[in-house]
Amino acid sequence: MIKTQVIKEDSRPVAVILDYQEYRRLKEIEQDKFDYDSAIITKNRTKKWTSHSELKAKLGL
Repeated sequence: MIKTQVIKEDSRPVAVILDYQEYRRLKEIEQDKFDYDSAIITKNRTKKWTSHSELKAKLGL
């Protein structure tokens, strides 16, 4: 595993070098957060909900 490195310019962090697997893990967390936030927004905007069992019955599953 590559040790995370911070690149600085005039003592200010400007870039980070990190292990690709760590990058992928962080991107997955970001996507999960986006999905969660989208679900909350949709839930708050939707007036009528169908339960999972009702949906399965409607679809004949």
